[in-house]
Amino acid sequence: MTLRLVYRLYGGQNRKNRPDYFDKGTCLASFLVAARTADAEAVVLADGPLPAPWRELAERGARVIDIPGGPVGLRGSYWSALRLPDRLGWPDDDVVYFCEDDYLHRPEAFVALRSATESIPAAGYFALYASTPDNPTADGSTPWGWRPAPDAMVDGQRWVNVPSTTSTHGVRLGALRADLGIIRQGMIPYPERFLDHEILMVCQGALPYSPAEIVLGRAATRFRTGYRAVAANCVLTPFRLAFELRALTRRRQPHLLYASDPNLACHLETPMLAPQVDWPAVARDGEAAMQAALADA
Repeated sequence: MTLRLVYRLYGGQNRKNRPDYFDKGTCLASFLVAARTADAEAVVLADGPLPAPWRELAERGARVIDIPGGPVGLRGSYWSALRLPDRLGWPDDDVVYFCEDDYLHRPEAFVALRSATESIPAAGYFALYASTPDNPTADGSTPWGWRPAPDAMVDGQRWVNVPSTTSTHGVRLGALRADLGIIRQGMIPYPERFLDHEILMVCQGALPYSPAEIVLGRAATRFRTGYRAVAANCVLTPFRLAFELRALTRRRQPHLLYASDPNLACHLETPMLAPQVDWPAVARDGEAAMQAALADA
């Protein structure tokens, strides 16, 4: 098994609510430090032109591949990343960690990830950042009908079976190739985003919607009131039913998602910071690594 890392890097910014220490260059540096610590192969997938310091830093620690015609946006870059293993001929028994560009990583993150992939054979997916029962990153609610598999301890790190995470996660390539149809289906309903929560529920053979949510949608994504909500639900209810049926077909061979607890990475959106870790200190170390790398250029 080879651990490979694919980092999607966009040269622009967005208007999300960020902590004071957020910086894309620092996030990139923390990723590259963790990759070097684990001696893992890293690819930076560039979506459009990059600021010179970011590109220089990326080229010093990874293979840089430009997405043709970029920037192609969130969905386009994600699909390009998912198809990259086939483009590069990576085998099914490899594990690939797909990463967005607004995450901090602890230096030991990918060492722990490799150990988990070797020690938790039931897991198809691995999250370094996710909401867990003991360390919730959002409202801490549990999806309807969710029944987790037992926890696992690997080299002193606890791993827990969670319903979902973001599009930043690791996956066994054989599982990913089997699940590409589910992922593609989860990209259908909305033009600017995809259903990352529902996708990972279905891949695990778990029903993504409660009976009420089949008609109304999940609270996080539904249209609240008015004709728009009625029209949207008339269109989306058949889709939700189809996704429920897709989950039932996966139950005989679920690809479970296990997350590190406490988290080994952090999505840098202020309302969603992972607890129990001094992320400002991780950011300072990443900034120092970035400055040292650029000074040695």
